Amino acid sequence: MPLSTIQTEDEVFIRDGETGVGAVRMVRPDTLVVHFEGYGEVEIGPDQIASAHDGKVMVKPDTLPGDLQARLDHIHDGEFRNPSDQGGAA
Repeated sequence: MPLSTIQTEDEVFIRDGETGVGAVRMVRPDTLVVHFEGYGEVEIGPDQIASAHDGKVMVKPDTLPGDLQARLDHIHDGEFRNPSDQGGAA
């Protein structure tokens, strides 16, 4: 996968049709620096990217560091999606 098609701030996904898990912070000639929500920045190479188009980068989750892989399915668990979920008065 040529990295030249990817831009800073492109959103990163692990599965098509799901919520993004991060964003591209830097594009280097041979690697991307990706910020994964609730985890931090990780350098990934072209072999870890399944596809990239329309501002979306699909990564191959099984090629990511093991501790990050373990967190991917729960990366958004700490977020509040509905004001009533916060326990406060609406």
